[in-house]
Amino acid sequence: MAALFGVRIFIIQHDCGHGSFMKSRVWRDRIGYVCSFVTGVPYRAWQWEHAQHHAHSGNIDHGDIGEVTLYTAQEFLSLTERQRFYYRLYRYPMVMFLIGPAWIFFFSYRWAYWAQFKGQKQVAQSIWITNAYLIFMLSAGVYFFGWSFLFVYGLTIYFTAVIGVWLFYVQHQFEETYYERASEWDAQESALHGSSFFKLPKILQWFTGNIGFHHIHHLNPLIPNYELEKCHYENELFQEEAVTLTLSDCWATMQLKFWDEQRKKMITWSELKRYYLA
Repeated sequence: MAALFGVRIFIIQHDCGHGSFMKSRVWRDRIGYVCSFVTGVPYRAWQWEHAQHHAHSGNIDHGDIGEVTLYTAQEFLSLTERQRFYYRLYRYPMVMFLIGPAWIFFFSYRWAYWAQFKGQKQVAQSIWITNAYLIFMLSAGVYFFGWSFLFVYGLTIYFTAVIGVWLFYVQHQFEETYYERASEWDAQESALHGSSFFKLPKILQWFTGNIGFHHIHHLNPLIPNYELEKCHYENELFQEEAVTLTLSDCWATMQLKFWDEQRKKMITWSELKRYYLA
């Protein structure tokens, strides 16, 4: 339950980063920073990286920042055996959804980000501000409540990260998603057809801040989370065009490993062997 509330707080931080949560920029940033102290996600650094995701989502030639690493079938076949092994390991569900979130939240957001953003003063500062607060908060927690405080907080943040990574994956990595080369890429097509409508039970929809209406969010990130559902159901086009996924579809999406440029769809390892290695 604590992790679910962590996801809800992160969605508020997410909206503040997009400039959509409220009109006042000053208060958006203040709230965003406070949320980042709870989630452990550096506010400015994540804001910059996530902007790259929105600017290039679905663009095969710009899949390096803020994206789940994805190779096309032909790119994968051109790799060495060792590179193929590492990619398949990376895309293995146990690694991506259980080990990956720990790496991102406990290492990447703490240290690796610094190398990426050291040339951007304000962005880099948000990393150290977040780290300094976490050290202070965790030290105080251990002092007053014992080492169990560190365990509980770490476990909560870990499961928040697991849910967050899983949501981000399902919202873009599905069979009929949209990927094109830079010369053919279209932002609106990517938003509408490269982002799923992840239809969740109402309670999970609330905890995830309506982020399941992801096609709407990518079409216009300035729409706050509390207006996404209304926007979706007031426009028939979105209901007709968006790919709808439910919880029962999640396992199938986790088996998808490659983008097949010939067939214009995501394919599994078995399908790649059948189509290209038989």
